[in-house]
Amino acid sequence: MQFHSRGVFQRSTLNEFNEIDVSRIVAYFHTPSIVVSPAFAIDLNAAVEHFKQRVDEFTKLGSGYILEYVDQLSVSFVKFRPMGQAGSYVPAPTWIKYNRAIINVRNYKDQKCFVWSILSCLYPVDQNTHRVQNYTRYEKTLNLDGLKFPLPVKDIPKFENQNDQIAIHCIAADKDCSFSILHLSPHAHERRYTITLLLLDHWTIRPSAEKDTTHT
Repeated sequence: MQFHSRGVFQRSTLNEFNEIDVSRIVAYFHTPSIVVSPAFAIDLNAAVEHFKQRVDEFTKLGSGYILEYVDQLSVSFVKFRPMGQAGSYVPAPTWIKYNRAIINVRNYKDQKCFVWSILSCLYPVDQNTHRVQNYTRYEKTLNLDGLKFPLPVKDIPKFENQNDQIAIHCIAADKDCSFSILHLSPHAHERRYTITLLLLDHWTIRPSAEKDTTHT
């Protein structure tokens, strides 16, 4: 679940005729995604405090604008499916593969599909996008200190903290041809690169599979 708001900010200035000119701008804010379940209740106070903090940060930029009113407040809900970690190559289901909307790097010999997926976005190639060797030369451009692979979804914020130009969203493919959000980066509008990763598993490809393997 995530809260979104739109606020209108006002600034008053004196023009050359010593008259008051009023200008307005619109700013958008959102809270980090939170999991809601019988064990985790909605904390509205925390959401309000987050919005207050963001508004304070906005007004402290020195622009002179102050919040006049909030004209839109919405809440988005997406089914959450907890998953473990991103490991080695898993083929994409047919309904995704034929749309040609993803790069699925075939790392048969390691558990670093997270790394290769990130690098395939940062350093795109024109041909054979699925080959690991296209990206190995760039591995050291990422700060991977202290990270263990296969990388659990819960450790994506650690990667973001160590690579401050990259924001990561992570979604998972479901059996009913839909998607679940696993991680929504709070840095998407602040960083140079925003990358959306798709986590695949054999349960999505073959529901009767005995082994649960995941791949980004």
